[in-house]
Amino acid sequence: MSLENSSNKYPEERRLASVLFADVQGFTSLAEQLDFETVSDLIKGIWNRLDRAVEAHNGYIDKHLGDGVMAIWGAPFASDNDAEQAVAAGLELIRALDEFCETTAIPGAEHLKLRVGVNSGLVFAGYVGKRKEYTVIGDTVNLAARLEQIAEADTVVIGESTLRMVRGSFRVRRLEPTQVKGKAEKVQSYAVEGALTAAGRIHYQSAESLETNMVGRNDEIERLLALFKQARQSGSPLMALINGELGIGKSRLLLEFNNQLEALPEELTVLSTRGLSQASHIPYYLWRSLLRNRFGVRDEERVETATQRWQTGVNELYQEAPPDTRLEITQVLGAMIGLRPSADAPAGEENVRRVHFLTREMLRRMSAKHPLILLLDDLQWADRESLQLITYLLNTSEPALPLFIVGAARPDFLKTQSQWHNLARVLHLAPVAFSADLVAQAYPDLHSLPANALAEIGARAEGNPYFLEEIVKSLLKSNLLNAAIIPSEIQARLLENMPESLRATLQARLDNLSREARTVALLASVVGRVFWVGAVLAEARSMPLPGATPIVNIPASVVERFVQDGLRQLIRAELAFPRSGSQFSAEQEYIFKSSYLRDVAYSLLSHRNQAQFHKAVAEWLEQRRDPAYQSMAHDHAISAETAAKASTGSLPAL
Repeated sequence: MSLENSSNKYPEERRLASVLFADVQGFTSLAEQLDFETVSDLIKGIWNRLDRAVEAHNGYIDKHLGDGVMAIWGAPFASDNDAEQAVAAGLELIRALDEFCETTAIPGAEHLKLRVGVNSGLVFAGYVGKRKEYTVIGDTVNLAARLEQIAEADTVVIGESTLRMVRGSFRVRRLEPTQVKGKAEKVQSYAVEGALTAAGRIHYQSAESLETNMVGRNDEIERLLALFKQARQSGSPLMALINGELGIGKSRLLLEFNNQLEALPEELTVLSTRGLSQASHIPYYLWRSLLRNRFGVRDEERVETATQRWQTGVNELYQEAPPDTRLEITQVLGAMIGLRPSADAPAGEENVRRVHFLTREMLRRMSAKHPLILLLDDLQWADRESLQLITYLLNTSEPALPLFIVGAARPDFLKTQSQWHNLARVLHLAPVAFSADLVAQAYPDLHSLPANALAEIGARAEGNPYFLEEIVKSLLKSNLLNAAIIPSEIQARLLENMPESLRATLQARLDNLSREARTVALLASVVGRVFWVGAVLAEARSMPLPGATPIVNIPASVVERFVQDGLRQLIRAELAFPRSGSQFSAEQEYIFKSSYLRDVAYSLLSHRNQAQFHKAVAEWLEQRRDPAYQSMAHDHAISAETAAKASTGSLPAL
């Protein structure tokens, strides 16, 4: 939100972001040897190619600095994996420059190399200069630039905060601590050597080096095993769909079910993959990943090598089939998984029918030797064609195909595609009641902590296993996990410094809301986890809203409709709920689903906006007659003064 100018395209906010700096080494010396126009062609060619790599990874190009570029993830919009996208973009930028230099006719370009620095943390996102350029500022940005400067050619260097957010996704090498400008102490950094795991692998990232156990899901495991047995006995495809909100434990349940399958005495064939947000528009991406994994086809291989590996695998699976059948499989399904398309493959609807039929026949052959199970995570990001193929498999009973599919998806998947209620057996994951004993079971290394500390950790998780994981990581990082810890220390730590990955996840959730819902969420966060529509309306009338004209002079009915629309959408998204028995007879009371969600929403507001909104809430509360609310009004007035002082003082550490 911006107090000064409501016409800005994006709100001015304090955000968690990943910032990338990249610099082309050797450009300056090469430019001195070339004509001005050739230099112009060179720089245009480089950034046309490299900008596409940034945008392909959902980055925001902040500015070009001659032979360098600054890009942002997490501002103006956030996603679930901004840090991971930023690091992947850094690796792709290095490859992209090498490819450009190999193909350009400009002499000397083959000597150019790229170095990249990435850092993650809190920034202030806003506008600078007469042209109102959107950018981010803060120590996070400065350190990203320093990391780029210490990086060697063809290397991506990341900071510690970025490492914590991408751990388990990339191979990294610890570098020697380095003294950088603006830092009193040496900075620990890491060189990224490549991606660590394939997207198709179902994995669960444990808390640092702590042993972790899944707890509270025994009934769900038993249900999945029973459905697997039913699928084998029926000889027909059967699907279970694990449904639950972000962090509730869907991926962990998939992994634990896979572990249960591996413990069975018989040999099984288990293929797994996951949907990716950036691949949601790539036809058959799920099946591309599944079949490539099954036949050992790697994305980084040359097309000729990958095609040969695919053809060899098909021939082995179809040893007794006629040559023309093997040829059709190779061509039609080969095109589906992204290998060289064939001119002989059918087109249009006929191609869809052949893809469906041939995939089913391939799965039948796979299941003839050993029972076949498919594990499909993050189906909310699955492409339409992949889902249509799954639907075909589930609706086709002849010939027999003993296939068990286990999918996992967030609630929106079932809301937008209700047919899956009929196609699959839905397992809804409820929050876990984390008692002290259950926390100790989940993290055996914590068993020595006092019971009240374990209970506090469990309570702060609010039933969400992912929240619990991030809390434990944060406390581990702070060296607070010892027998002397007390609940108040846990509270203080989590209030002072929310885990980055948890903040990133909730920030992305807020950014995915409509303008009305997101605005109301930020306004409501000023009131507290429990808020009243009257207080939110008072805030909305006090100053401009993002992307809208100031509504202080707009009819009250328009303001009320804006707020009510936002509230309805928050409820529909299950981020806030109305509470019965409101403390104000004339005011409906609401509550945020999670205290963390409220904290992240509040943290996005600039100090000057916090001051203005707290003042509006204080004035609204002062009109209530109950002494309790007079006390609350006093607290908001103090918060308004504190925020106002922060906004006029030196920029606090971000």
